Amino acid sequence: MKPHAASYAATIFSYAISHKRYAATGLLTLLAIAAGRVLQPLLLRAIIDRAVPAGDVELLFRYAGFYLLLVLSSGFLNYLGTIQMMKLGLAVVTRIKKDLFARFLRLPVAYFDAHPVGELMARTENDTEKVRDLFSSLGLTFIVSILMMAGMFFVTALIAPVLSLAMLVTAAGFLGILLVFYKRIIGLYESSRSLYSTIVAKLTEFVQGMEILKVFNRRGWARDSLDESGRKKRDNDTKVSLLEFSASSALEAMAGPLFIVALIWLYGEKVAAGFMSLGTLLLFIEYGASLMRPVLDIAESLRRIQLAKASMARIASIMDLSPESSSWGARKADLKKEIRFESLWFSYRGEDWILKDISFSIPKGGTTAIVGASGSGKSTAVGLLCGFMKPQKGRLSLDGEDLAGFDLESWRRKIGLVLQDVYLFPGTVLDNIRVYNDEIGPERVWAALEQVRASDFVSSLPEGLMTNLWERGGNLSAGEKQLLAFARALCADPELVILDEATSSVDMETEERIRASLATLLKGRTSLIVAHRLSTVIHADQILFFSQGRIAARGTHSRLYTEFPEYKELVDRQFVAGKSL
Repeated sequence: MKPHAASYAATIFSYAISHKRYAATGLLTLLAIAAGRVLQPLLLRAIIDRAVPAGDVELLFRYAGFYLLLVLSSGFLNYLGTIQMMKLGLAVVTRIKKDLFARFLRLPVAYFDAHPVGELMARTENDTEKVRDLFSSLGLTFIVSILMMAGMFFVTALIAPVLSLAMLVTAAGFLGILLVFYKRIIGLYESSRSLYSTIVAKLTEFVQGMEILKVFNRRGWARDSLDESGRKKRDNDTKVSLLEFSASSALEAMAGPLFIVALIWLYGEKVAAGFMSLGTLLLFIEYGASLMRPVLDIAESLRRIQLAKASMARIASIMDLSPESSSWGARKADLKKEIRFESLWFSYRGEDWILKDISFSIPKGGTTAIVGASGSGKSTAVGLLCGFMKPQKGRLSLDGEDLAGFDLESWRRKIGLVLQDVYLFPGTVLDNIRVYNDEIGPERVWAALEQVRASDFVSSLPEGLMTNLWERGGNLSAGEKQLLAFARALCADPELVILDEATSSVDMETEERIRASLATLLKGRTSLIVAHRLSTVIHADQILFFSQGRIAARGTHSRLYTEFPEYKELVDRQFVAGKSL
C-alpha cells in the first residue's frame, strides 16, 4: 500500500475506534464465538470418554445439556456479533462518504471537468462498500477464523504436539497455495472494478444525454455500447468465479477427507491398543474436518482485504488532493476601485494557450462586456474571475493586490453568476432561487422575482414558490429557467454580476423581458457580461472584442461599430438575422 493509502487506512481504523461500543461488543462476541467452536469437540470428547463408559445417565444428560447450551449460545453470539460488526461497518463507511463528499466540495472545478460523473460515483459507492467489508462480514469471518485456528492448535498441542505441528504446517501450506493462486488472478479483480466504473460512467452519460440519443436516433448505439461493456464484465466475473470456486472447492473436497483418513491411519491402532481414547481421536477428527473451512475463509478474507486496500488507496488519492482554497489567502475580499486582468496567460494543457497576454480593468460600478467568436476565451475569463482556476502567467488583481491573496469564499460571496446552461436542483422554486439558504426568506425571493419580471409565471405554477421542479428544471422552458437564474443572482445581493451568454438560449420575447430587468439587476453593481446577442451589451461602458485568446479591440458600441470591421460585421449579421438591436 502506498504511504498515503497507509496513512488513510490508519484514519479509517481510527473511525472504527471512535465507535468504541460497536467495536468492543463486536470483538468480545467474536472471541466468544471462536471459543465456543473450539469447545464443542472437547465436550463431545468428554461425553464419549467419561459419560458413556461410566454408564452415568445423569452425567450424560448434563454434558449433553452443556453441549446444547454451547451450540445455542454460539448461534446467538454469532447473530449478535454479525449485527455489531455490520453497525460498525455502516458507521465507518458513512463517515468515509461524508469526508469524501466534503472533499469533493472543496476541489477545484477543473477536477470535475477531467473526471466523469460515473467514475466519481464508483469511488463514492463501490470503493467505500469494499472498505465496509473490512468491518462487517469480512471482519467477522477473518477474526473468528484466526481465533478458531489458534484455539484448535493450542488444544491439540496440549494433547499431541506433533499432530498440532502437522496441522499447522498443513494449514499454512494450503493457505500459501490459495494466496499464490489469488495473487495470480488479481488482474481479473482490477479488470472487474474498471469495467464497473466504465458501466456506471456510460449509464450516467447516456441518461444525461437521452434527448440527443433520441433526436439523432442513437439509442441502438447506446444500448450496444452498454451491452458490450456488460458482456465484458459478465465474462470477466464468470472467469473469476470459476477460478475461485475451482480452487476453494477442490481443496475443501480433498483436504478434509484426506486429513481424516491420515488421522485414522496414524492413531487408529493407538485407540485399539488403549494408548489413546476414542474421544481424543474424535476430537482430532473434528478439528481436522474443520481445519479447511477457516483456512479458506482466511484466504478469501486476505484477498478481499487486498481489494479493500486498493479501494482505500483510490479513496486516499482523492482525500490527498489539495482543496482549491489552499492556494488562496485569508484576507477578506473588498472591492473598492477595480478588478484588473494584468498580462494574463492561461492554458488548460501545456502551451496550448486559451488566453494570451490579456489586460483590462473592470471599474467598480461599471459594465464591461466581452464579445467574440466561440473559443476565443470569453468563458475562460469568467472562470478565472470566479476562482475556478488560476492563470499560469500574469495575475488578477483587486484594487492593485493579487486576487489570490484574498479568501476565496469571501470573494465568491460578492459574485452573482448567471450561465447559459442554468442548473436547477430537484426541489421547490423557493429553494432553487435561494440555493437552500434558509437565511433568505420567501419575501426576499418574491421581491427578486418581481424585479426580474418573473413573478407572473411563478404565480401561474401549480403551487407557486413551493412548486417542485424536476432535475435540471425539466418541467420549465429555457426562458423560465433563465429568469429564475436572474432572480437567484439578484437574491444573493452581489457586488459583482457576471452574465455568461445568459440570453443566448432564450426566445426574443423572453430576451425582451430579461433586457428590461437588466437595468434593475445591474444598477449600482459592477458587472461583466459575456454576450452572444449584442443587444444586451450595447449600453456597456466598455466592450472587449476577443479573438483567438487576445483582445483585438476595445471601446464603446458606437466606437467599435465605426472603427472595427469585425465587430460591425457581427452587429450587422445579427440585425439581418432579425435580432434587432
